[in-house]
Amino acid sequence: MTHRLTRREVLAAGVTGGAALSAGSLLNHPLIRAALAAPPACGRLGDIEHVVILVQENRSFDHCFGSYRGVRGFADPAVPMLPDGSGLSVLAQPGYASGFDGDHLYPFHLDSSRGGECTKDINHGWGPQHGYWNGGRMDGFVRGHIAIEGALDGPLTMGHYTRSDLQFLYALADAFTVCDRYHCSVIGPTDPNRLYTMSASIDPSGTHGGPILSTSATRIERFGKLTRTTMPEQLEARGISWKVYASVDGNYGDNVLPYFHNILANPALAAKALVPSFPGSFELDCTLGTLPQVSWVLAPLLLTEHPPAPPILGEVATSLVMRALTGNPSLWARTALFVTYDENGGFFDHVPPPVPPPGTAGEFLSVGPLPSDAAGVAGPIGLGFRFPLLVISPF
Repeated sequence: MTHRLTRREVLAAGVTGGAALSAGSLLNHPLIRAALAAPPACGRLGDIEHVVILVQENRSFDHCFGSYRGVRGFADPAVPMLPDGSGLSVLAQPGYASGFDGDHLYPFHLDSSRGGECTKDINHGWGPQHGYWNGGRMDGFVRGHIAIEGALDGPLTMGHYTRSDLQFLYALADAFTVCDRYHCSVIGPTDPNRLYTMSASIDPSGTHGGPILSTSATRIERFGKLTRTTMPEQLEARGISWKVYASVDGNYGDNVLPYFHNILANPALAAKALVPSFPGSFELDCTLGTLPQVSWVLAPLLLTEHPPAPPILGEVATSLVMRALTGNPSLWARTALFVTYDENGGFFDHVPPPVPPPGTAGEFLSVGPLPSDAAGVAGPIGLGFRFPLLVISPF
């Protein structure tokens, strides 16, 4: 019987001719080859013993993968149309007084070989993000950003990268799985979305110390203020081991667990939530085979990809995680790594997020009066815009 090569076997063999040429030598990158070296698992989902979640910062799906073949990117045949009767799709965002091509701005390449790797941190607050969404019309990105950041920086929302800029990320997508319908939890900034990664709520009714709609500049004033049960507590109650690995030199304050009273009040929980470091403790636990069943990884500030840090430094964070995991083959054979983001950072994406109908309990702010940072917007809370999700695993 003739054996038909699987896609994984072709990639693991480092094929560089024909259609595989696009991945080039990066499929021969030692980390990708090490990840592919594990035989494809054909067991049950329950055979995965370790889940590792690397949560990066502020990139939309189109911003990173709009030019990637085979996904719902710029070549999407089902791009929504603008509601203005122009006959143009939402890829032609209105509100750009350029003096040419009407007042529409299309996605443009941020060429990292010419200084495009570092951009301004454009606005992605609760109120403005709801304005970009505009009730699902998806036509407010350029208009909204120019109103906030001006004609020079506002158009950055339409900037995007290509394979030439994100070579390692694209090679991982070639070799493993990239998800093109994965959305932010909240139409808003970092803190609310990070709260969803740890508690699945921003507390819209205000019964547990919320709602939290903005990102705090210092974070300290929020320490111990929230009383909602967190996901780590849920894991703890079920006997599932966990840790949060964060950088000791700052990670943009991405660890929101200090906001929760129960975490700070329980030394055993705090020891898992606040003490383990990345990459140090993470690498050691991988080497010793003591990695918990669930791990959240929060990269150092410069490696989070948060603008103005370049996204190529985020590839360094991903490579550090992969190096530690694949360095222990028996551990890697039982692990699934999820590389994802907290939110879109204000960058354009063309796919309207699914949202609940008005009045859906728990999906709109019900606290009264609305907090000042709600900017008069009660919701919906989410889902928000798409961001990349890579699933890297032998499974």
